Amino acid sequence: MIIKVWLFIIVLTLVSWYLLKLTGKPTHIGWVFLFWIVTILGGTAFFYMVSVWFVSNQ
Repeated sequence: MIIKVWLFIIVLTLVSWYLLKLTGKPTHIGWVFLFWIVTILGGTAFFYMVSVWFVSNQ
């Protein structure tokens, strides 16, 4: 499962970087990669904490 997440992040990074390059707003690929890591892993951690909070309040 973890490998699928990392592959998904890498694919999103490459597609996003290429689209940014085509639109004339080139951004370093490292920043795009960091954005997707923070977005996906941060979102996962947020929803995990929300679910733990809901379970602990029952």
